[in-house]
Amino acid sequence: MDLIFVTDSLDSSQPLVTAAAKAGHRVVRHIGPNDEAGNYVETLRPHAVIFISDEVDRTVLREMRAITEKRPTPILVFTRDGSDDAIDESVKAGASAYIVDCHDASRLNSLLRVSLIRFAEQQKLNTELRQTRVALQDRKVVEKAKGLIMQQKHVSEDQAYRAIRKLAMDHNKRLGEIAEQIIASSEVLV
Repeated sequence: MDLIFVTDSLDSSQPLVTAAAKAGHRVVRHIGPNDEAGNYVETLRPHAVIFISDEVDRTVLREMRAITEKRPTPILVFTRDGSDDAIDESVKAGASAYIVDCHDASRLNSLLRVSLIRFAEQQKLNTELRQTRVALQDRKVVEKAKGLIMQQKHVSEDQAYRAIRKLAMDHNKRLGEIAEQIIASSEVLV
């Protein structure tokens, strides 16, 4: 597994780097908290990013958000900062795991595994949520388009739906896309 370490102290990260190497992982980059981790994640495409910082400050949170925006990747945070605010903000910024005062580097492998699985599940849920939102929006615009067709062409609801479906199939588009076009064109004609 390819890893990027983000830390302001090489000494504090050494036990985890050593544990990663012993477990067969490869550290593809070791960077500081101001080195624009998002860009490295975008180009190097690691399996996970590990932040090691005494406290979770604005710089660390900014870097986590940059990773989440540019290329969502599992993020593990090793810190001494156990405050509720730091934990809340880290999770909101994209942390998959938040480990406070962990001095046992041998746990790294299991923590990575849990983070990868949780991250994959979160990504799956996000995808399902986006698809559900699109489907709901499509349903709303299809209903509106059906109403317009029924009103203008004096046809039944079933006939209006079949007309939209046929257009969608003929043009290889989603029902919602065709319905949006029907609504847009009817607004131009009014």
